[in-house]
Amino acid sequence: MNAMINSEMDNKNIGLLKNLWRLRQTLDVHCLISMNAAAINRGVGKSFFTFLEMSCQHLMALYICRVFEEEVPVSGGKVRYELDSIGGVLRAMDGGKASVLDSDRIGGFVEKYGTDSDECGLAAISTVIKEFRQQHHEALSGCKTLRDKWIAHGESGFTAKGAPSYGLMERLFNFGLDFYMLVSQAVGVGPVDLNRDRKVRTSLKRTLEKLGCEDVRTEMT
Repeated sequence: MNAMINSEMDNKNIGLLKNLWRLRQTLDVHCLISMNAAAINRGVGKSFFTFLEMSCQHLMALYICRVFEEEVPVSGGKVRYELDSIGGVLRAMDGGKASVLDSDRIGGFVEKYGTDSDECGLAAISTVIKEFRQQHHEALSGCKTLRDKWIAHGESGFTAKGAPSYGLMERLFNFGLDFYMLVSQAVGVGPVDLNRDRKVRTSLKRTLEKLGCEDVRTEMT
């Protein structure tokens, strides 16, 4: 049996998968409602779907935070909260566990998301994640602000701004998915390709068709 199964790295990566699954379904629901808004507005359930789409915008920001939130270190080499996030998995990989990752797959991950670093192994992965976060700082920071001031606490006087574009949300999701798959392949269980498992999208598409919507569109254009 692979020694990494049921390790901290494995368990956190499974937790990351669950957060990514929730984000994937929320993105799909938001996409279907947005792309078929005209047909929905002509039929029944307009108010319900308007509310559902608004809720999806909040959930997308929440799950983006869950995927990308970094653990906060405290004294004694510990962290304030253990997180099932990219950062949480990355920290669990420290101490030699990164050596189980396939070097070719690491190279593919690094090449896909671009870095000029000559580093390898955990250092290369860490650099890619750091640079990706820097490139998308505005979107990630916006999601965190929305979560802290509006979704979680409802701060008085705060005006919520629009969420990042759907295309940007997809890019953030796919980065998280690629990282999860990189780690999962090392453990030897899975990985689950969430871009293939789209049962919620299929179910909502059928629901819209039964409500009278024709030529339901499932992809954002």
